[in-house]
Amino acid sequence: MSESVTAAPTISCGSRRRLHSDSHERAGRLAAALAGAGIRAGDRVAVMARNDIEFLETSLAAATCGANPVPINTRWLADEVAHLLADAGVRLAIAHTEFVPVIEKAAAAVGLELPILEIAMPGELVRGARLDPALGSPTGRHPLFEDWIDAYPDPLGHVEGAIADSMGLIYTSGTTGRPKGVLRQKMNPQQLLSIAGATAQRMGLRPGGRMLVAGPLYHTSPNAVAVLALRMGTSITIMPRWDAEQFLRLVDTHRIEHAKIVPTMLSRLLSLPPETRARYDMSSLTHLIHSAAPCPPAVKQAALEWFGDALWEFYGCSEAGAITWLSAEEARAKPGSVGRPSDGSAVEITDDAGTALPPGQVGRVFIKGADYWPDFTYLNRPADRSAATPGMIAVGDLGYLDADGYLYLTGRSSEVVISGGVNIYPAEIETAIAELPAVEDVAVFGIPDTGGDLGERVAAHVIPRPGAALTETDIRTALSARLANYKVPTLIRIVEELPRDDSGKIYKRSLRDQYGPRRA
Repeated sequence: MSESVTAAPTISCGSRRRLHSDSHERAGRLAAALAGAGIRAGDRVAVMARNDIEFLETSLAAATCGANPVPINTRWLADEVAHLLADAGVRLAIAHTEFVPVIEKAAAAVGLELPILEIAMPGELVRGARLDPALGSPTGRHPLFEDWIDAYPDPLGHVEGAIADSMGLIYTSGTTGRPKGVLRQKMNPQQLLSIAGATAQRMGLRPGGRMLVAGPLYHTSPNAVAVLALRMGTSITIMPRWDAEQFLRLVDTHRIEHAKIVPTMLSRLLSLPPETRARYDMSSLTHLIHSAAPCPPAVKQAALEWFGDALWEFYGCSEAGAITWLSAEEARAKPGSVGRPSDGSAVEITDDAGTALPPGQVGRVFIKGADYWPDFTYLNRPADRSAATPGMIAVGDLGYLDADGYLYLTGRSSEVVISGGVNIYPAEIETAIAELPAVEDVAVFGIPDTGGDLGERVAAHVIPRPGAALTETDIRTALSARLANYKVPTLIRIVEELPRDDSGKIYKRSLRDQYGPRRA
């Protein structure tokens, strides 16, 4: 039974529900507390928390006082967190009780006397994440989130330019190395309105609408879209953690219109038994949007058959926002593409010398953001601006354009396998393996050719769908019929999991490291 839509927009997470008006008021009081603690425009405030209502209130509070919220991946260990705290010059950290010890250890490692504001964890969150029940009690070592709010009965007043100041720094995901801080030029009001308007229109957000947060709020896209929805009056349902059937249940129950997911989530949804999928009504969805990682064509086709015209895709990056968009209709006509540039954004493909390449030839992908997108520099490091056309940047991807200007990605430049002097693109092999009905997920990467003279060999780790019978021989036989023999992995392992982050990006370096250092 679907719930009726209430007039007043709400934020819900599990059984907890709060009116937008209450969250705005709480965020305003937290902003006053931050200002009272000496946090000023442009100061960096780290946020390390699980998906919960308080995460959005923290993001809104920081923007209200002009502070720059810097979300931290909740999977990171103290060494990784320490790098970000020092690199960003963080002034204060806000963390769920679970992550307070990580923040403490990280701050000590880089010699920071860092104030920490602790968010007490609801019992429901602790139980749902299967955590130690002791985490339901605060550490007692730091001031509490609710106490700071209670200490300021009045919300902070208007701070000129606060929203623009709050959007100055964002970090990349760091799947191919240390996360990079993207330092944006301060945006003017017209840019802010253009970004908000374009995002709302393309994402299918509307006042009075209903959206679902399926991914972690420490990632850029789910966070930015959810905060925009909070400002617009769109009701928000937050998933504390990803679960494929729970996703379907929430869409059905709350009549969700918008959800942002990643290809791995699509594959997990498709792994559900047909009778489970048929149990839930998906007709309310107008925008089921995926991005962040390549989507295998077989997964895309199956998703199109299920979700129809509600399925959208975009390709973008932290540096320049959304670059290309692809509708369901375009996906049917251009299988494997991630779309065409929109809103004045641009894509150029070059060779290693920076010469522009014609359609169909694989090279380095250079991009430029939409007309309204701000320019940027990397914090403490240079950007690669060696494109044939000035103003464009490289973000490490490889691909090609077709004659109609649609972009196709073939992988990351750091992932190309060079075997016997031949460049092998893992994405092509991953696509072929993913088309096997018994395959749920796959990663292809290079490993050292120990004792040989090829330099590198091709390896594949493959996750079968639940209940499916899949062997290395099955995979090798299927690939031999459609790929040149030098592309067929010499090592194939059937595994239970792959090291993907919650945005769907895979940590291939951790897979390669299992087989020894990569040759220079």
